[in-house]
Amino acid sequence: MNQTADRVVDALLAEHLLDPGARPRATAVVGTVLGPQVGTARPAPVRGLPKLVEVVAYLGGALVLAAVVLFLVQEWDSLDFGSQVAVLGVATLVLAVAGAVSAHVPSAATLADPSYDVRRRLAGSLLAGAAVTAGTLAGFVVDHVDGQTSFDWQTLSIGVAMFVVGVVGYLRARTAVGVLTMMSAALTVVLTFSDRVDDVVTGISEGDGAGLLLFVTGVAWLLAAELGWFREHVTARVLGVGVVLVGVQMPVLDGTHEGLGYALTALAVVVGVAVYLVRQSWPYLALAVLGVTLVVPEAVSDWTEGSLGVEGGVLVTGVTLLVASFAGYRLRAEALT
Repeated sequence: MNQTADRVVDALLAEHLLDPGARPRATAVVGTVLGPQVGTARPAPVRGLPKLVEVVAYLGGALVLAAVVLFLVQEWDSLDFGSQVAVLGVATLVLAVAGAVSAHVPSAATLADPSYDVRRRLAGSLLAGAAVTAGTLAGFVVDHVDGQTSFDWQTLSIGVAMFVVGVVGYLRARTAVGVLTMMSAALTVVLTFSDRVDDVVTGISEGDGAGLLLFVTGVAWLLAAELGWFREHVTARVLGVGVVLVGVQMPVLDGTHEGLGYALTALAVVVGVAVYLVRQSWPYLALAVLGVTLVVPEAVSDWTEGSLGVEGGVLVTGVTLLVASFAGYRLRAEALT
C-alpha cells in the first residue's frame, strides 16, 4: 500500500475535510495522482472520443437535420399520411440508434468517466433529438386519428412521448441538454392541463390554475434535484427556480387573485433563503432576491392603487432591488463563513 497516499488521506480525515467512508477510494485517487513519484503506477489512459470527431459529428448531425427540414418544407404536403409517419419514425430511429452507439463504452468503463465527456455530450444531444422527434411523431399520429375534441390530446401526447423518451435518453447519457428536454416536455404536459383547470375547479381563473400547476411542478423538480436525480445539479436547480418564479407570478399577471401571487412569491422567498442556508447553491439565493424584487413593488403598487405613478414604481423597484441584492450578498457571505 502506498504510505504517502495514506498519510495524505489521514491528514484530510483529521481536518474533517473528507468522509471517512470514502477513505479507500480517496487513497486510490491520491496514489494515482502522485503516480511514479511515490511508486504508484498510473493507469493506462482511457481513450475517449477525440474533439475533432465530436465537432465533425455535430456538423454531420446538423447537416442531416437541415436536409430533413428542407425536405419536409418542400415535400411534406405531397406525402400521404403513411409516408409522413415513416419520415418521422425513421428520423427518430436514426437519432436513437446514433445516440446509443455514441454512448457505448467498454464493459469495464462507465460513461460518467470524465474521459468520456465528449462521447457523453454527443450521445445526450442525439438522444434528446430523438425525444423531440418522438414527441412530434406522437402528436402527429394522435392529431390524425383523434380529430376535433374539446381536449388538446395532440399537445399532451407530444409532451408525454417527449418526456418518456427524454428520461430514457437521460438515464443513458446524462447531459444538460437532456435535463432541458425533460423540463420542456414536463411543461408541455402541465400547461396542457392548465387550460382546463378553470373548467374543473370553480372560482379559479386560468392564470391562477396555470400558476399553481407551474409552482407545484417547479417544487417537485427541485425536490428531485436535491434527491440527486440529476447529474447537472446547477442546471436542474436553475430550471426549477425559473419555473417556480413564473408560477408564483402568474396569479399576479392574471389579475384575478393578486393576493395568491403575493403569498406564493413570499413563500418562495422564505423557502429559497432556508434552502440556500443549507445547500449554499446560488440558484436558491437568486430565487429569494428576484422574488423580493418582484413582490414588493407589485404589492406596494396594488395597495396604493397605482397612485405612485410610473416614477414612483421605478423608484420602489430600484430601492427594492438594491436592498434585496445587499441582503443576498450578506446572506451569501455569512453562509460561506
